[in-house]
Amino acid sequence: MNIRFQTVNPSYRTPVPSQSKRTPVAGKTKGNYDTVTIHGAQSSQETSFARVLARSAAAQLSEGATPERVQDLKSRVSAGTYHPDADRIAGRLLGLN
Repeated sequence: MNIRFQTVNPSYRTPVPSQSKRTPVAGKTKGNYDTVTIHGAQSSQETSFARVLARSAAAQLSEGATPERVQDLKSRVSAGTYHPDADRIAGRLLGLN
């Protein structure tokens, strides 16, 4: 490997000579690298925790907005009279309300 520094001022840095090539250690073959194993399935503890968390979040969700509420919001937005409460929205996003 050759390493060369290209600078505007050549007196600032000098080129670094490349190191001599290393010979492989006896017993090691070329391309003998570490391996990474990725398992598709999670452990049962992680899976059960995720399921409990999902059930808890689903239980906290309400049924949703009624069609009357949606129509009311739509008319207020189009009329320009809808002013959302930023603090309440932030609190709901953070799970404080």
